[in-house]
Amino acid sequence: MFLIAGVSPKIKILDTNPRICPVCGLAQAYYKRVDHYFNLFFIPILRVKKGEPFIMCDRCERTVHEFKEEYSSTWPDIKKKQCHHCGKTIEKGFEYCPYCGKPVDPK
Repeated sequence: MFLIAGVSPKIKILDTNPRICPVCGLAQAYYKRVDHYFNLFFIPILRVKKGEPFIMCDRCERTVHEFKEEYSSTWPDIKKKQCHHCGKTIEKGFEYCPYCGKPVDPK
């Protein structure tokens, strides 16, 4: 007799409303959770562990926790500028403002 079993992770999207990613500035971050399932012959049978919810961007694949950001701009060589729409300070490489979502001047 031959038996193939194991535990594997599976990403579940909790909310399909996109959020603004603070890393890349695009609205492609979604509320997700990683659950671990017991598999029998590569078919998920039973959820073994329920993961903690988090926000992850589909474009840059970075995670943003609900109360703190994994991304921190502590590097001294990163230049800042202001969004001409909302006036908030953002990093120079952003294509879209993470606060208002509007395109940023390429200056």
